[in-house]
Amino acid sequence: MIRGGADGSMTRVWGLWSAAVVAAVLFFGSAAAAYRELVPYITGGSQAEVRLAFLASQPPDPGLSLQAQRLMLDDCVSTLFPLIKAPLGDQQVRAKDNCLILSKTLTEESPIFSYAWFALALAQVVDGQTSEFQHSLAQSQLTTANQWAMASLRLRLAYQYWSSLPLTLQEQLGADIIVLAYSNNGRQWLAQRYAADP
Repeated sequence: MIRGGADGSMTRVWGLWSAAVVAAVLFFGSAAAAYRELVPYITGGSQAEVRLAFLASQPPDPGLSLQAQRLMLDDCVSTLFPLIKAPLGDQQVRAKDNCLILSKTLTEESPIFSYAWFALALAQVVDGQTSEFQHSLAQSQLTTANQWAMASLRLRLAYQYWSSLPLTLQEQLGADIIVLAYSNNGRQWLAQRYAADP
């Protein structure tokens, strides 16, 4: 004799509903993650005006992967470098503030993310050299001490303030000079900097 036929049917129905709910949650969660990951690839742009407008609109979502985060930071770095020691309009101020939020968020999530520390230093120095800028630049150097691309970015920024940097930071950035001196491109870059500022 079979008992509990109705109970068994109800269990199956609840099981199907539970599976459907889990599937829907997974689908929409995956779609949201995919969207966050795609945003850095479809926003910003190759034109400076488009990047500036995008960065000024709101703090950019950094995405989930390191590559997506680097793309967002690339937009910030290329937008902020020309703003150093330049008069800022409202749009430039908003872009700088949003890049500050983005890079600070990334350094808090990953304290060894050197490029985020560099972008943070760049956003901080747009308003003028501060101890926060010096700290962020030092953190960038500490987290990638022997990488050519990061060394050249840091020195490109630091040379604009070299005479007013603390001696300890100058000595720390001296390691970046050594990194560049080991490559032909780096030696040429250093020679150009020294020729421009004896």
